[in-house]
Amino acid sequence: MRKTLLNTMGLLLALFGATNASAQSTVELPYSITFDSANSVWTNIDASGNSGTPWFFNADWGSDGFCPPGSWSAIPSYCMKTSVSGANAYYVSPAFDLKKDKTYTVKVNTGRMYFTKAQLSLEYGKSATDASAFTTVSDIQMAETNVQYDNSYDVNVTEDGAYYFAFHGVGKFASSSNEYVYAFSFDIAEKTGGETPDPGTDPDQPDPPAVDQEGTLPYDMTFDSAEKFATWTTMDNSDVPGVTWAYTASDFAGKPAAHMGTDATSATCDWLVSPKFELKEGKSYKITVDAASGPNNELNLILDYFVGSKSADNQKTIERIGSKLPKTEGETEGEGGKVKNEWILDANKDDVYFFAFRALNWGANGTNDAVSIYSVKIEEMAEGKPEAPVALPYEVSFEKEESVSGWTAMDRSASTASTWSWNSWGYQEYGADWNPVGDQHPCVGFSSDFNTDANDYWVSPAFALEAGKTYVAKAHTANNRSCVESGTTSFTMKLGTNRKVQGSFDKTLGTIELSTVYDRDPSTFEFSVQESGNYYVAFHISDKTGANAYGYIFDFSLAEKEGGEPEVPVATEAATGFAAAELTAEKSVALTWTNPAKDVDGKDLPADALLTVKVYEGEEVVKVFEDQAPGSEGKHVQAYTDETFAGEHNYKVVVVYKDKESEAATTSITVKGVVDAINGVMVPADAKVSVDTLSGVAVGNNLSTLGKGTYIVRVKTADGAVKTMKIAK
Repeated sequence: MRKTLLNTMGLLLALFGATNASAQSTVELPYSITFDSANSVWTNIDASGNSGTPWFFNADWGSDGFCPPGSWSAIPSYCMKTSVSGANAYYVSPAFDLKKDKTYTVKVNTGRMYFTKAQLSLEYGKSATDASAFTTVSDIQMAETNVQYDNSYDVNVTEDGAYYFAFHGVGKFASSSNEYVYAFSFDIAEKTGGETPDPGTDPDQPDPPAVDQEGTLPYDMTFDSAEKFATWTTMDNSDVPGVTWAYTASDFAGKPAAHMGTDATSATCDWLVSPKFELKEGKSYKITVDAASGPNNELNLILDYFVGSKSADNQKTIERIGSKLPKTEGETEGEGGKVKNEWILDANKDDVYFFAFRALNWGANGTNDAVSIYSVKIEEMAEGKPEAPVALPYEVSFEKEESVSGWTAMDRSASTASTWSWNSWGYQEYGADWNPVGDQHPCVGFSSDFNTDANDYWVSPAFALEAGKTYVAKAHTANNRSCVESGTTSFTMKLGTNRKVQGSFDKTLGTIELSTVYDRDPSTFEFSVQESGNYYVAFHISDKTGANAYGYIFDFSLAEKEGGEPEVPVATEAATGFAAAELTAEKSVALTWTNPAKDVDGKDLPADALLTVKVYEGEEVVKVFEDQAPGSEGKHVQAYTDETFAGEHNYKVVVVYKDKESEAATTSITVKGVVDAINGVMVPADAKVSVDTLSGVAVGNNLSTLGKGTYIVRVKTADGAVKTMKIAK
């Protein structure tokens, strides 16, 4: 009843509350609204540049209304559906009269669907139509989909006035399908009472944002005091924020600990987050934990980490530890095993990392749920002995799980939710009608990360390769039809020197054909190395859309090419059609030619061959063109000054392919100092020329640039002889 009355009051006040035409209509506080029906009091600002108003009332499950798990009816709400690229929309409240010397509490109930990455935030400003006038109160964190989240925020303003609040939704995908955020209710009231501010702080100003503490390695933390616990932070992601991680001087075992207890009001998804650490790609870090659970505990503990920033949308998992702590290896019901309290993280890039313990319970916690963490150690691991290379020839079939021994997955996606792994179900071919064809084939497979760019490597054991030898790598592979049809998937074979560092795989051996056919000729790549050493071969799959990267690897082999001698590079034919043309007005010479399409043996160059073309004047290189395609047209314009344009110019073009130079194609051109098309007088290149009008005014040394008329041209040759001509144009 209270919310209905307040909704009605808000509507009436917003429509009729202002009698002064120069003043804004404001709604009386406290104010509360539930968005369970369409209203015209709240308004839209579409800041995306696209037409339409993305926030709309939605009560229909069939139109992607908000539907909790297990329910087949939607909860009425206002929704921002980011069905267009670059969604950026505000759902704006009526105005409220706020005072700078007061604190206001704003409560919101929100949700999201489809694992959306769209960011929802609460903002306030002094305009209902200008998006740039809004200031962020807080991003609204929603860890799970299909869950309603209650959040509360204290707001202070810097000056008295009428203020609007807004739910601000921003789409995160280039193609924003399946991004939905929902607003269920909004409440605002003046805050009364509260805690006494800390000495030295200004009670009229909001608390400054928390600054993440810097951690140094090796790191050793024992949670035996509240001060030590305060160096970590908490993220309460329960359905209804309430109980979260806290310091206790005496837990169920009578020990001081970082403790997560019963949260009987809602499902639990709370993090205890470490200080931030600077980690390096290719390095391994050991996390050692002393922890325990209370009797009959059903609260699960998960070891996560965040890269760059701590956010529920940025969570990556190291391991699900379980509900019984310490977790034991090989543990079954009623049977113990070796205690496990150490985990290894291979850093996937140079960045800031946070380690986090997540307490997870899908339902409201029972009275016995309790987890304590007593200490945490984090240290960089020593490099250890170099990996022993595998002998060649090498051949492996991925039909059985044990065959993947020695191979590793290197995930460099934005999300590490999925990567290469052995798949017992394997690959199933489908015909044109999507009916299964043939048998299933166990293999190593990759299923595309959902809504993130795939960037994953399946990395071989080390091989000792020698400079001067040629090697042949072969593999049978297959793909999902969506890979072939979308054209967004890249599937290549690469060579690298460090199985943990993406940047070391800087040589692409070749592109693997995207095909849905299981039994076909293998992809075959010949290659050599410039320096002898240990190398790794990797299958690399990537996809720009994050939806279509599916790969299946059935086998792999690597051997030295029979004959043992590397292929001797062969030069190309010379460029053809090399010609020079004078550009008189520009004082330039235009050179044109056609790059070769065959080598000197008459064989076609590969279509993806990259040629380097050098242009010479005399013996001096004046231009170099890189990455030219076979058979392409070449052009270069050589510019000169008045003093250097006249005379004879000799040019040549040389084509370089695999460090071999072609024969030179040559051409030349002679540029006259004075263009005389009347009496046929030839002017030597080393002569000095001057041109005057009939009245004796000097007008330069190039008749071709002058207008129509009669001129006196004097030519002084190198032997001192002077010839004077009267020439009409």
